[in-house]
Amino acid sequence: MAVFIFSLILAALPAAFAQINANSIVPGKNVGKVHLGRYGAAYLSKLPRPDANDSGMGRYRSVWVSKRPDGHIDTLYIYSVANGPRQIEPLEGVSIELIRVTSPWYRTRGGLSTGSTLAQILRGFPDLRPTDDSKTLYDDAKDGIAFEFAEPATADSLVTAIIIHQPGKVDLATAQDVNKVLRSGDIQQ
Repeated sequence: MAVFIFSLILAALPAAFAQINANSIVPGKNVGKVHLGRYGAAYLSKLPRPDANDSGMGRYRSVWVSKRPDGHIDTLYIYSVANGPRQIEPLEGVSIELIRVTSPWYRTRGGLSTGSTLAQILRGFPDLRPTDDSKTLYDDAKDGIAFEFAEPATADSLVTAIIIHQPGKVDLATAQDVNKVLRSGDIQQ
């Protein structure tokens, strides 16, 4: 009987791990099944067509928009660059440099997501620092994760977006960047 129960647990493990991977945020690495790095074309090919694109000079900004049942709008923003001009293999591919997500479905290992407070975020990421005087964007550059707030953050302010980037990089995308792509980018029909 114990062997049968153990077999059931083992059979369920891959499904459980797939669910964790599907909505996991790993600082400096990935959001869900989309990973940072030079193999971006493989990840992007598995996504539906973006709702808007803005590209030029080997740089690509793509936005996907989804509407929740409660009417709230979520966005996924991916910034990628062509590998060829940078001599990165595969030369015909792209490198994903940054992923920004607003959906609370995606969570860090500690359970943090959009809707978490600044106080909760600081407990999970004690090296987090504001990026400028506006205090609407906080970054842990060492780990490669940033959090955006709608207005200057206080301890009770709610995160509106989570941004994953290469550790050490600090060129982050904000709600204004996403809106710019949606306003002026190539809207996909």
